[in-house]
Amino acid sequence: MKARALREKLERGDRLRVVFLNDLGFQYGAGLAHLRQIQSFLLRGHEVRGICWTQGAAEDGIAPVPTGSPALWLGMGSLEHAHAGRGCDDRAIIRAVTDEVESSSPDLVVVGNLHAAGWPLGLFEALRRQAVVVGFMHDCYLVSGRCAYPGDCRLYETGCDESCPTPDEYPALAPAKIPGAWRYRRELFCGAEGIPLAANSGWTLAAARRSLAGLRFADTVYYGLDARLFKPIDRRLARRLVGIAEDRFVILGGAVNMAERRKGAALLRELVAALGDEAEFLVFGAETAGIDRVHPTGLLRNYRKMPLLYSAADLFVATSLEEAFGQTLCEAAACGIPSVAFRVGGIPEIARHDCNARLVKPFDVARLVEEVRGFMRDAERRAAFGRAGRELVENEFTLEAQGARWMKYLDELCRT
Repeated sequence: MKARALREKLERGDRLRVVFLNDLGFQYGAGLAHLRQIQSFLLRGHEVRGICWTQGAAEDGIAPVPTGSPALWLGMGSLEHAHAGRGCDDRAIIRAVTDEVESSSPDLVVVGNLHAAGWPLGLFEALRRQAVVVGFMHDCYLVSGRCAYPGDCRLYETGCDESCPTPDEYPALAPAKIPGAWRYRRELFCGAEGIPLAANSGWTLAAARRSLAGLRFADTVYYGLDARLFKPIDRRLARRLVGIAEDRFVILGGAVNMAERRKGAALLRELVAALGDEAEFLVFGAETAGIDRVHPTGLLRNYRKMPLLYSAADLFVATSLEEAFGQTLCEAAACGIPSVAFRVGGIPEIARHDCNARLVKPFDVARLVEEVRGFMRDAERRAAFGRAGRELVENEFTLEAQGARWMKYLDELCRT
């Protein structure tokens, strides 16, 4: 019934009312991706409301309505009381969240990350009574027993169990609970009544298909970004505003949290050790102050400042060990600078080898250094890769492109 009503609205071109649900609002990488999905729906004229567990103070002031969008943002609601730390069990959390969602009378609920809130996956079943529900995969959490990134472990494909090698890593789960969590995901997303999934990359989608035999419906909905905001800025001006030398080759690196193992801070340190006398390193993200011989910016909570950093650089280098997509690589491309990265996860889908980036075998730092030096020697090549990256984003990774992918996804979902 819910799917039929959604299909009829889509066929008539009616405005949808959509609720985006997640744990941390617009905070951090997945939160920024969540924001961009909201913006892609707003640009298409749909009404959107956000509901989260908690929203950061800095992010609370973000106006998500992009330029050119009708003013149909219904606001972000926080449910900080709906948490085990406030004495709520799973049943109470589900009741609080579903009551809040129901008050919006949505046609569609898109569920993003929940694990920072500790919200139970039982929310999916409860929410489907109110609207069409789609689970969005920012990583592999929805298809494994507990982890967001499985690394070399392949248990998620055959059955996560007590032998999980990383039960204490975020998001932690007691080993005894992991087998049941893995099985429950199969009940949720597989079979004729399974809840559909949308993945942020082909790599993430492939992980879902390997793990979830009988997956009901899943497809890729790539992230987009505001290409009117993320665009090239005059380099000299950007460097003056950032406060970095105008006459040096500048390499930009970073992530939301460089202390997170999979972001490759140890490899970044090796890169700096090899090239620190030849270039300036500008590094953004939390826990960057402890990296020697770089200009650390810390975590920029206002994402609107990020184009200045990209535009101040000659080259972006990603040292990630695992990455489902690579929003920073997309941002770099939008700002017209080439990238060098390891060929891991979904990175090749946005950092196209010999187009806007050079990709190297994981985790060959010596080869990474060679590729960086190749760009340092050839300004024309840097400019050509930068132009190609900007063109790639304009053609495939704008908010408008993301919105179109969502409409295609929903149309195909409603026809299954």
